[in-house]
Amino acid sequence: MAAPFGGGSREGFMITVTEGKNCEVCGKNEAVVVCNGCGLALCGECRVFDIWASGCGHGLTRVFCRKCDADPKINFWKSSE
Repeated sequence: MAAPFGGGSREGFMITVTEGKNCEVCGKNEAVVVCNGCGLALCGECRVFDIWASGCGHGLTRVFCRKCDADPKINFWKSSE
């Protein structure tokens, strides 16, 4: 598994659309995107979108599996409570 950020990262910070694969989380549905954290192919039910604030009024869209979305080491906008 590649690191989500920095050298050796997957596709950088872009949302990667995928076709012809099953979801690697549930295995039930066709995958539509790739997780920006771990790189798993995700279906519409297993993906979580987040918007990261960047600069004045700018937001960058990210997509994660639920595990990566909840991990503050990957999605740094989540608190580590």
